[in-house]
Amino acid sequence: MNTKTIILISVCVFLFSFWFYSKHPLSATVVIKQTEFTVDLAITPKEKTKGLSFRKNLPSKHGMLFIYENKDQYPFWMKDMNFPLDFIWIDGNIIVDITKNIPPANSTNMHVVKPIVPANKILEINAGEIDTYNIQIGDIVTFNK
Repeated sequence: MNTKTIILISVCVFLFSFWFYSKHPLSATVVIKQTEFTVDLAITPKEKTKGLSFRKNLPSKHGMLFIYENKDQYPFWMKDMNFPLDFIWIDGNIIVDITKNIPPANSTNMHVVKPIVPANKILEINAGEIDTYNIQIGDIVTFNK
């Protein structure tokens, strides 16, 4: 193969990968108290900034898992959200805080939330699911691909 062919193939693979992952985000499962949640992963700064914004809804037992290299009290806001969320703040594999039923932002309140202690993972799920599945601080979280 010549250089032009290799470059063309590389560009095509890149473009297909970009298109595919924009339509099918990386996902995994998270298990808390025998309840399995299917989650999209927010790893890059762009993914973390967008989060679940602009989505019309979120199926039951689905969410988004934000992964950080360092523990901190990362603030989250509800800008451009269309439905309320519960937040599960995780340090390693232990739930260290929970924040329930945060409504979408409106013209007078952005609804910024953050944990009371540092965390390195944040799981966003539908509002009410923390209570539905009896999720509590101290619960162990299992992460699967």
